[in-house]
Amino acid sequence: MSRKEDSYPPPSGRVENLFRKERHGKATIELGHGDPLECIAGFGIRGDVHANRLSPRQILITLQSELDELEIAAGALRENLVISSSSREIFRPGTALITNSGVEIKLTMFCEPCKRIFPVARDLGSMINRRGILGSIETGGIILVGDTISLHPGRYAALPKSAHQKFLDFVPTIPAGKVVRYLDVTIAIGVADSFVRAIPGFIKRSVGYDIPLHRIVNAQGKLLTYIPNQAEKLSDEGVQVEVKTGLSGSTLGAVDLASHLWQG
Repeated sequence: MSRKEDSYPPPSGRVENLFRKERHGKATIELGHGDPLECIAGFGIRGDVHANRLSPRQILITLQSELDELEIAAGALRENLVISSSSREIFRPGTALITNSGVEIKLTMFCEPCKRIFPVARDLGSMINRRGILGSIETGGIILVGDTISLHPGRYAALPKSAHQKFLDFVPTIPAGKVVRYLDVTIAIGVADSFVRAIPGFIKRSVGYDIPLHRIVNAQGKLLTYIPNQAEKLSDEGVQVEVKTGLSGSTLGAVDLASHLWQG
């Protein structure tokens, strides 16, 4: 985790609205004054569908000034926090947002416009870098409407824009003796679930890199034919590889996900 020195005093702002999304396909729930948004370090918002230890998309924050310019109501972009701040120019990935109660959020990447916001933003192209910024919870605690915030630009290294570079950065973080599935990789690099079809291509492109690709398996825990010596490398790390017979009679290696799946 890379941090730079903060300027002093840091620019400030205020929490104007809070929302939690409990299920996919359902509207966000707005919290009233005094209703706490509980943030868990490294995990996300308690009770929110996007809480995940692997994900850089644990929370979505928008600026009140942006919503005003777009004439979009708070919550319509499916954000969790709406904040007011006059320091729009430093509301960007790599900045830290810290509340007066000590909750620290690392801003990771701009939230891409998608069909989910089409009812309120027909021209998705005009929403690029305007929907809000995603983040991860670095220090947990309670956020309330009316809390003051400070913005600390450059406190963290911004995530790379390239999905493949995010992939290359993530794979070395998988611990020895553990595995992840394709879908876990998409979550960890902050792309849509549908991007899972691209993961085999990323793996094949990266075989020559000195990263532990052997710790990636398919959804059922089966080994991948295009990763050299995967069974041997996993066994060397203490992972028991079981041999299973496929429908065609071929033998397939697999690992027990209940014992070896890493979820952050």
